[in-house]
Amino acid sequence: MPYFKHDGLDLYYITEGEGEPLLLISGLGSKNSWVFQLPYFSKRMRVILLHNRGVGRSSRPDYPYTMTMYIDDVKALLDHLKIKEKVHLCGISMGGMIAQHYVLKYPETVKTLILCATTAYHEEVSNVVNSQKELENSTLEQKFKVRVAALYSRPFRKKLKTEDQIYEILKNNFMEDPTRLQDYVNQGATVGDHDTRDQLSKITQPTLILVGNEDRIILGLHHSELLNERIPNSTLEIIEKTGHGFVSEKPEKVNKLIMDFIHKNPS
Repeated sequence: MPYFKHDGLDLYYITEGEGEPLLLISGLGSKNSWVFQLPYFSKRMRVILLHNRGVGRSSRPDYPYTMTMYIDDVKALLDHLKIKEKVHLCGISMGGMIAQHYVLKYPETVKTLILCATTAYHEEVSNVVNSQKELENSTLEQKFKVRVAALYSRPFRKKLKTEDQIYEILKNNFMEDPTRLQDYVNQGATVGDHDTRDQLSKITQPTLILVGNEDRIILGLHHSELLNERIPNSTLEIIEKTGHGFVSEKPEKVNKLIMDFIHKNPS
């Protein structure tokens, strides 16, 4: 299994496919937010997905993480893989926050930026952590059902009741190497310090911003609209009738939007 060592940790990653590099960064508490993107893009590009420190198969040191740690983990992975060309960088939720800081620190390594269900600042991370504390004694199955209710729109939740295959894919991804309460706490420290509002104008890469109009984690379209207003070369696409997890709700639409955007801006 592919691991590399960095900062005293064993960090796990997935790399599939050939072609231009697409680096996917997952959200808070998630090892892989891209279960319906990885198969699609790996047939068309070289896809790289890191299990962030604190989740999945990567090391989970018990201390508060910082944004600097996360962006340096990403840079260390690209160095480990000896990738010299610019990457298409795509992050969702906390992963989108990491992506913003990464492109600001290492702009010379990024061709395009794709920001999904994210924000330039986040003042409500305690709500996410507190919800996990309330579920500490629940079974994994119960925790998954709560996650479904929070992440997805009502139509998609209804769909999951009849689409067993999709439900099982999402459940298995959640239940394998599950995230613990302390992992959420440690990752949450990163989100609490996130604020790029005064730096967004420095991002010069072509940027695609995607958001579900019924997102109940990062409330309000104004978060994505702010990103669109302040990142000079950016485009905003609103995915109707979807929630925070729109990449799983409407993968065909999302994958096409991202692929078309990349085709317009090749490495």
